[in-house]
Amino acid sequence: MPLTLTSDAFRKASNFMKLLARPLERAVFQHEVEDGPEQAIVDTLAEFQNDDGGFGHGIEPDIWMPDSSPLSTTVALQHISALGLSDDHPLVTGAVAYLIDNYDTKRAGWSKVSWEVEDAPHAPWWNYRPKLDGPFDPAGWGNPSAEIIGYLHEYRSLVPQEFLDSTTALALKNLAEQPAEIEMHVLLCYLRMQARLPDHIAAGLSDQLTAAAQAVVATDPSEWKSYQAPPTWLAPNLDSLLSGSLRATTDKYLDHLIESQSSDGSWAPFWTWGKQYTHAWEVAKRQWAGYLTLINLRALKAYDRIESA
Repeated sequence: MPLTLTSDAFRKASNFMKLLARPLERAVFQHEVEDGPEQAIVDTLAEFQNDDGGFGHGIEPDIWMPDSSPLSTTVALQHISALGLSDDHPLVTGAVAYLIDNYDTKRAGWSKVSWEVEDAPHAPWWNYRPKLDGPFDPAGWGNPSAEIIGYLHEYRSLVPQEFLDSTTALALKNLAEQPAEIEMHVLLCYLRMQARLPDHIAAGLSDQLTAAAQAVVATDPSEWKSYQAPPTWLAPNLDSLLSGSLRATTDKYLDHLIESQSSDGSWAPFWTWGKQYTHAWEVAKRQWAGYLTLINLRALKAYDRIESA
Protein backbone atom coordinates (compact mmCIF):
# COMPACT_ATOMS: atom_id res chain seq x y z
CA MET A 1 0.00 0.00 0.00
CA PRO A 2 1.56 3.35 -0.98
CA LEU A 3 2.36 5.69 1.88
CA THR A 4 0.80 9.14 2.15
CA LEU A 5 2.15 12.24 3.83
CA THR A 6 -0.08 12.74 6.84
CA SER A 7 -1.83 16.02 7.50
CA ASP A 8 0.42 16.53 10.53
CA ALA A 9 3.56 15.94 8.44
CA PHE A 10 2.26 18.36 5.81
CA ARG A 11 1.57 20.95 8.51
CA LYS A 12 5.18 20.66 9.69
CA ALA A 13 6.42 21.10 6.11
CA SER A 14 4.13 24.09 5.67
CA ASN A 15 5.43 25.71 8.86
CA PHE A 16 9.00 25.16 7.69
CA MET A 17 8.29 26.83 4.37
CA LYS A 18 6.60 29.81 5.99
CA LEU A 19 9.18 30.33 8.74
CA LEU A 20 12.53 29.11 7.46
CA ALA A 21 12.50 28.91 3.65
CA ARG A 22 13.84 31.77 1.50
CA PRO A 23 11.31 34.41 0.40
CA LEU A 24 11.38 32.97 -3.14
CA GLU A 25 10.48 29.41 -2.23
CA ARG A 26 8.07 30.67 0.43
CA ALA A 27 6.21 32.79 -2.13
CA VAL A 28 6.04 29.88 -4.59
CA PHE A 29 4.77 27.54 -1.89
CA GLN A 30 2.08 29.97 -0.75
CA HIS A 31 1.00 30.60 -4.34
CA GLU A 32 0.74 26.91 -5.20
CA VAL A 33 -0.73 25.66 -1.92
CA GLU A 34 -2.66 28.56 -0.42
CA ASP A 35 -3.60 30.53 -3.54
CA GLY A 36 -1.14 33.25 -2.54
CA PRO A 37 -0.44 36.11 -4.93
CA GLU A 38 1.60 35.46 -8.06
CA GLN A 39 2.99 38.98 -7.73
CA ALA A 40 4.90 37.98 -4.60
CA ILE A 41 6.93 35.52 -6.70
CA VAL A 42 7.47 38.10 -9.43
CA ASP A 43 8.64 40.70 -6.92
CA THR A 44 11.06 38.26 -5.29
CA LEU A 45 12.46 37.12 -8.64
CA ALA A 46 13.06 40.74 -9.60
CA GLU A 47 15.43 41.09 -6.65
CA PHE A 48 17.75 38.54 -8.29
CA GLN A 49 17.77 40.24 -11.71
CA ASN A 50 20.64 42.49 -12.78
CA ASP A 51 20.66 45.49 -15.10
CA ASP A 52 21.97 43.26 -17.92
CA GLY A 53 18.74 41.23 -17.70
CA GLY A 54 20.42 38.12 -16.32
CA PHE A 55 20.06 36.69 -12.84
CA GLY A 56 22.52 36.20 -10.01
CA HIS A 57 22.67 37.15 -6.32
CA GLY A 58 22.53 33.54 -5.18
CA ILE A 59 19.25 32.53 -6.81
CA GLU A 60 21.07 29.19 -7.24
CA PRO A 61 22.10 28.51 -3.62
CA ASP A 62 25.42 26.96 -4.66
CA ILE A 63 26.43 30.13 -6.55
CA TRP A 64 26.45 33.32 -4.48
CA MET A 65 28.07 35.73 -6.92
CA PRO A 66 25.93 38.83 -7.54
CA ASP A 67 26.86 38.89 -11.25
CA SER A 68 24.59 37.29 -13.80
CA SER A 69 25.35 33.85 -15.16
CA PRO A 70 23.60 31.68 -17.75
CA LEU A 71 23.05 28.93 -15.20
CA SER A 72 21.49 31.24 -12.61
CA THR A 73 19.32 32.73 -15.34
CA THR A 74 17.93 29.28 -16.17
CA VAL A 75 16.98 28.86 -12.51
CA ALA A 76 14.99 32.10 -12.74
CA LEU A 77 13.42 30.98 -16.01
CA GLN A 78 12.18 27.78 -14.39
CA HIS A 79 10.03 29.94 -12.12
CA ILE A 80 9.15 32.40 -14.88
CA SER A 81 8.01 29.59 -17.15
CA ALA A 82 5.94 27.98 -14.38
CA LEU A 83 4.17 31.30 -13.88
CA GLY A 84 3.46 31.60 -17.60
CA LEU A 85 4.64 35.20 -17.77
CA SER A 86 4.08 36.88 -21.12
CA ASP A 87 6.80 37.60 -23.67
CA ASP A 88 6.71 41.31 -22.88
CA HIS A 89 7.21 40.94 -19.13
CA PRO A 90 10.45 42.63 -17.95
CA LEU A 91 11.67 39.43 -16.27
CA VAL A 92 11.28 37.60 -19.59
CA THR A 93 12.62 40.24 -21.97
CA GLY A 94 15.64 40.85 -19.76
CA ALA A 95 16.48 37.18 -19.34
CA VAL A 96 16.16 36.35 -23.04
CA ALA A 97 18.20 39.39 -24.11
CA TYR A 98 20.91 38.47 -21.61
CA LEU A 99 21.12 34.91 -22.91
CA ILE A 100 21.28 35.98 -26.55
CA ASP A 101 23.97 38.56 -25.70
CA ASN A 102 26.03 36.01 -23.79
CA TYR A 103 26.05 33.25 -26.38
CA ASP A 104 29.66 32.33 -27.06
CA THR A 105 29.81 32.24 -30.85
CA LYS A 106 33.38 30.98 -30.95
CA ARG A 107 32.63 28.03 -28.69
CA ALA A 108 29.03 27.55 -29.86
CA GLY A 109 27.23 27.50 -26.54
CA TRP A 110 26.82 29.06 -23.12
CA SER A 111 29.22 28.89 -20.19
CA LYS A 112 27.64 27.94 -16.88
CA VAL A 113 29.35 30.69 -14.88
CA SER A 114 32.11 33.26 -15.30
CA TRP A 115 35.32 34.01 -13.40
CA GLU A 116 33.40 36.28 -11.00
CA VAL A 117 32.19 33.13 -9.25
CA GLU A 118 35.50 33.13 -7.37
CA ASP A 119 34.64 36.44 -5.69
CA ALA A 120 31.83 34.96 -3.60
CA PRO A 121 31.06 31.73 -1.71
CA HIS A 122 30.18 28.82 -3.94
CA ALA A 123 30.20 25.05 -4.10
CA PRO A 124 33.49 23.41 -5.10
CA TRP A 125 32.06 22.12 -8.37
CA TRP A 126 31.67 25.75 -9.45
CA ASN A 127 35.33 26.63 -8.93
CA TYR A 128 36.31 28.45 -12.10
CA ARG A 129 38.48 26.41 -14.42
CA PRO A 130 38.35 28.23 -17.73
CA LYS A 131 38.91 26.51 -21.03
CA LEU A 132 39.15 29.48 -23.31
CA ASP A 133 40.18 27.70 -26.48
CA GLY A 134 38.19 25.24 -28.51
CA PRO A 135 34.62 24.02 -28.15
CA PHE A 136 32.82 23.02 -24.97
CA ASP A 137 33.09 19.43 -23.78
CA PRO A 138 30.34 17.68 -25.78
CA ALA A 139 29.34 15.52 -22.78
CA GLY A 140 28.48 18.58 -20.71
CA TRP A 141 27.39 21.02 -23.44
CA GLY A 142 23.70 20.51 -22.76
CA ASN A 143 23.98 21.97 -19.25
CA PRO A 144 22.84 24.71 -19.53
CA SER A 145 22.76 25.20 -23.31
CA ALA A 146 19.95 22.73 -24.04
CA GLU A 147 17.73 24.17 -21.32
CA ILE A 148 18.40 27.68 -22.58
CA ILE A 149 17.35 26.70 -26.08
CA GLY A 150 14.10 25.38 -24.61
CA TYR A 151 13.34 28.80 -23.14
CA LEU A 152 14.28 30.47 -26.41
CA HIS A 153 11.57 28.37 -28.04
CA GLU A 154 9.08 29.21 -25.31
CA TYR A 155 9.73 32.91 -25.87
CA ARG A 156 10.48 32.64 -29.57
CA SER A 157 8.93 36.01 -30.42
CA LEU A 158 11.97 37.60 -28.75
CA VAL A 159 14.54 35.50 -30.60
CA PRO A 160 15.88 36.00 -34.14
CA GLN A 161 14.72 33.02 -36.20
CA GLU A 162 18.16 32.29 -37.64
CA PHE A 163 19.69 32.18 -34.15
CA LEU A 164 16.91 29.92 -32.88
CA ASP A 165 17.30 27.54 -35.82
CA SER A 166 21.09 27.31 -35.57
CA THR A 167 21.21 26.75 -31.81
CA THR A 168 18.40 24.18 -32.00
CA ALA A 169 20.35 22.28 -34.66
CA LEU A 170 23.38 22.30 -32.37
CA ALA A 171 21.32 20.88 -29.52
CA LEU A 172 19.84 18.11 -31.63
CA LYS A 173 23.28 17.19 -32.94
CA ASN A 174 24.75 17.14 -29.45
CA LEU A 175 21.95 14.97 -28.10
CA ALA A 176 22.29 12.51 -30.97
CA GLU A 177 25.97 12.10 -30.10
CA GLN A 178 25.47 11.58 -26.35
CA PRO A 179 26.34 8.20 -24.79
CA ALA A 180 23.54 5.92 -23.61
CA GLU A 181 24.00 7.10 -20.03
CA ILE A 182 23.76 10.89 -20.12
CA GLU A 183 24.99 12.84 -17.09
CA MET A 184 21.94 13.57 -14.92
CA HIS A 185 22.08 17.38 -15.10
CA VAL A 186 22.55 17.30 -18.85
CA LEU A 187 19.58 14.95 -19.10
CA LEU A 188 17.46 17.31 -16.99
CA CYS A 189 18.36 20.17 -19.32
CA TYR A 190 17.38 18.16 -22.38
CA LEU A 191 14.09 17.17 -20.76
CA ARG A 192 13.30 20.84 -20.10
CA MET A 193 14.20 21.63 -23.69
CA GLN A 194 12.11 18.79 -25.11
CA ALA A 195 9.05 19.97 -23.20
CA ARG A 196 9.26 23.37 -24.96
CA LEU A 197 10.12 22.34 -28.50
CA PRO A 198 7.54 22.23 -31.31
CA ASP A 199 5.75 18.89 -31.27
CA HIS A 200 7.23 17.69 -34.55
CA ILE A 201 10.74 18.05 -33.12
CA ALA A 202 10.00 16.99 -29.55
CA ALA A 203 8.45 13.69 -30.60
CA GLY A 204 11.66 12.56 -32.23
CA LEU A 205 13.58 12.89 -28.95
CA SER A 206 11.24 10.89 -26.72
CA ASP A 207 12.73 7.44 -27.21
CA GLN A 208 16.32 8.53 -26.59
CA LEU A 209 15.44 10.55 -23.50
CA THR A 210 13.33 7.71 -22.11
CA ALA A 211 16.17 5.24 -22.57
CA ALA A 212 18.67 7.68 -21.10
CA ALA A 213 16.50 8.14 -18.02
CA GLN A 214 16.27 4.40 -17.47
CA ALA A 215 20.07 4.25 -17.58
CA VAL A 216 20.69 7.09 -15.11
CA VAL A 217 17.78 7.05 -12.65
CA ALA A 218 18.59 5.93 -9.11
CA THR A 219 16.52 2.80 -8.43
CA ASP A 220 18.26 1.38 -5.36
CA PRO A 221 17.06 2.93 -2.07
CA SER A 222 20.67 3.05 -0.89
CA GLU A 223 21.37 5.54 -3.69
CA TRP A 224 18.65 7.94 -2.56
CA LYS A 225 20.77 9.15 0.35
CA SER A 226 23.58 10.29 -1.95
CA TYR A 227 23.79 12.53 -5.00
CA GLN A 228 22.13 10.40 -7.64
CA ALA A 229 19.24 11.05 -10.05
CA PRO A 230 15.95 10.96 -8.08
CA PRO A 231 13.04 9.77 -10.22
CA THR A 232 10.86 12.73 -9.21
CA TRP A 233 13.47 15.12 -10.64
CA LEU A 234 13.17 13.35 -13.98
CA ALA A 235 9.39 12.93 -13.80
CA PRO A 236 8.08 15.63 -11.43
CA ASN A 237 4.41 15.11 -12.33
CA LEU A 238 2.06 12.88 -14.30
CA ASP A 239 2.33 15.08 -17.39
CA SER A 240 6.08 14.51 -17.59
CA LEU A 241 7.48 12.61 -20.55
CA LEU A 242 8.94 9.97 -18.22
CA SER A 243 6.11 9.58 -15.72
CA GLY A 244 4.91 6.30 -17.23
CA SER A 245 8.28 4.64 -17.81
CA LEU A 246 9.57 5.57 -14.34
CA ARG A 247 6.33 5.02 -12.41
CA ALA A 248 7.40 1.89 -10.50
CA THR A 249 10.60 3.54 -9.29
CA THR A 250 8.81 6.81 -8.59
CA ASP A 251 6.24 5.07 -6.39
CA LYS A 252 9.00 3.56 -4.24
CA TYR A 253 10.86 6.86 -4.11
CA LEU A 254 7.77 8.73 -2.92
CA ASP A 255 7.53 6.24 -0.04
CA HIS A 256 11.17 7.04 0.73
CA LEU A 257 10.47 10.79 0.73
CA ILE A 258 7.64 10.38 3.22
CA GLU A 259 9.80 8.24 5.49
CA SER A 260 12.84 10.53 5.27
CA GLN A 261 11.17 13.85 6.13
CA SER A 262 13.07 15.62 8.91
CA SER A 263 11.46 16.31 12.27
CA ASP A 264 11.19 20.03 11.40
CA GLY A 265 9.12 19.17 8.33
CA SER A 266 11.84 19.73 5.74
CA TRP A 267 14.02 17.58 3.54
CA ALA A 268 17.75 18.26 3.85
CA PRO A 269 20.18 18.33 0.91
CA PHE A 270 22.04 15.09 0.27
CA TRP A 271 25.27 16.86 -0.61
CA THR A 272 27.70 19.29 1.06
CA TRP A 273 30.39 21.78 0.05
CA GLY A 274 33.01 19.75 1.90
CA LYS A 275 35.66 21.97 3.47
CA GLN A 276 35.04 24.93 1.17
CA TYR A 277 33.22 27.98 2.63
CA THR A 278 32.02 25.98 5.65
CA HIS A 279 30.18 28.90 7.27
CA ALA A 280 28.45 29.87 4.03
CA TRP A 281 27.42 26.26 3.50
CA GLU A 282 25.37 26.36 6.70
CA VAL A 283 23.29 29.13 5.11
CA ALA A 284 23.15 27.41 1.71
CA LYS A 285 22.11 24.14 3.37
CA ARG A 286 19.03 25.85 4.84
CA GLN A 287 18.27 27.47 1.47
CA TRP A 288 18.48 24.10 -0.26
CA ALA A 289 16.22 22.57 2.39
CA GLY A 290 13.56 25.10 1.42
CA TYR A 291 13.98 24.28 -2.26
CA LEU A 292 13.92 20.52 -1.72
CA THR A 293 10.90 20.75 0.56
CA LEU A 294 9.08 22.73 -2.11
CA ILE A 295 9.80 20.32 -4.95
CA ASN A 296 9.17 17.24 -2.80
CA LEU A 297 5.77 18.58 -1.75
CA ARG A 298 5.05 19.33 -5.40
CA ALA A 299 5.86 15.74 -6.36
CA LEU A 300 3.85 14.26 -3.49
CA LYS A 301 0.87 16.40 -4.48
CA ALA A 302 1.26 15.58 -8.19
CA TYR A 303 1.23 11.85 -7.46
CA ASP A 304 -1.66 12.15 -4.96
CA ARG A 305 0.43 11.23 -1.93
CA ILE A 306 -0.72 13.90 0.53
CA GLU A 307 -3.45 12.96 2.98
CA SER A 308 -6.68 14.87 2.51
CA ALA A 309 -7.56 17.26 5.30
